Amino acid sequence: SALGAEDSVYALNFDSPFLLYPLRQPHGKSVSGILTATRFEITSSVRQSLPVEKSLKKLVDLDRCYTVTRIPVENGRELCLYNIHLSAYTTDGTIADEQLELLITDMEAEYRSGNYVVCAGDFNKDLLGDSSAYFGVSTAGYTWAQSLRFDLFDGTALSVVAPLDPDNPVPSCRNADAPYHEGQLVLTVDGFVVSPNVTVSAAEVLDEDFRCSDHNPVRLTFTLNDR
Repeated sequence: SALGAEDSVYALNFDSPFLLYPLRQPHGKSVSGILTATRFEITSSVRQSLPVEKSLKKLVDLDRCYTVTRIPVENGRELCLYNIHLSAYTTDGTIADEQLELLITDMEAEYRSGNYVVCAGDFNKDLLGDSSAYFGVSTAGYTWAQSLRFDLFDGTALSVVAPLDPDNPVPSCRNADAPYHEGQLVLTVDGFVVSPNVTVSAAEVLDEDFRCSDHNPVRLTFTLNDR
């Protein structure tokens, strides 16, 4: 539903009464949300539900969403900020593709209408295509850690921006199967998608050594242009 002008917006991503995963020590009740905070005026924000598994796989996955938060720009356009958390554990990849296609269609429509579009979040797919080339740990056997479907962006005006310093690569995510340790699976699944009228000057992973989460924060520096 639409919200009034705020400096932050929270949307419920999932509220699971009992998450049956992992089987030996299930999470149980799980609640998670998506927060967008800004020092600029927010005129509205909408939560968009994403397609999810409908089979028994639903017991080990969760509801997903993204939010679209609108910030007015002086030239009369809007900056549309997309905050997203895509599914990880899908049966055959179909649901993950459907989620990404919905996002792409929505973002492309906003850009074609003249707005600026920036998406940030957890795509739960390898945004580097092959993170093992940078971090030396294979993603083979991890269905959630496979490459993003970059081909789904073909024919659109949108660009995927993966946060990476080739001279000092830092992963954005680690596998949460155990406490963090050397040799654990690490990769980059957190990043950005932007429209052509957004100029990116930097995209980076902040090296926090996973001290607060199984993710490191990512940062995008950008400007809006007239294209």
